[in-house]
Amino acid sequence: MPYRIILADDHNIFRAGLKSLIEKDPEFKVVAEAKDGEQLLERLQSIKGDLIVLDLSMPNMDGLTTLNEIRKKYPKIKILVLTMLKDPEHLKYALKHGAHGYLLKDDAYDQLLMGSKLILKKGKQFISPSISSVVTDQYIRSMDEVDVPSLEILTKREQQILKLVASGFPNKNIANKLKISVRTVETHRANLSNKLGLKNTAALVKYALAKGLA
Repeated sequence: MPYRIILADDHNIFRAGLKSLIEKDPEFKVVAEAKDGEQLLERLQSIKGDLIVLDLSMPNMDGLTTLNEIRKKYPKIKILVLTMLKDPEHLKYALKHGAHGYLLKDDAYDQLLMGSKLILKKGKQFISPSISSVVTDQYIRSMDEVDVPSLEILTKREQQILKLVASGFPNKNIANKLKISVRTVETHRANLSNKLGLKNTAALVKYALAKGLA
């Protein structure tokens, strides 16, 4: 019996191409398709699958949110993220939150079937070969690091300032926008750095991006 594949991507033509590619191999059969996360979750209520090929950039409910929902409701289904996003934050988030593979769309034609078999038949994780070794190494190292604290430890004002810092506003502009003194902004920024253990602006921006504040 072939492995049951479910495709989730908002581009009809791209999904059609994936289906054609996948079903060239008799070990696979596409049993359902979805254009966004909401539709995918609806499909999963009535259709069983072995592997979901999941895009991250979808409307209504994006891939990362959908990934979390699938892991909660359908923990046995394998998930292969298929995306254009090459940055380490998306890679780290996807794998940490239950994805079994991370494949770039540029590699789909050559690597999709091999990656799917590695996940389904060998129970191994698959990472796209086009993601640089630097990014992969960074992810692997980060898995052994203690996670930075959540947003919950920050006050509402600190979260406001963090968002503005991540948007590129200098201290003076932040002060004007929030109607507080530059010294107060500097104090909040110092508190942010101490609470989060992040010592420079670049690290604060990266944290804000990871937390969806920018």
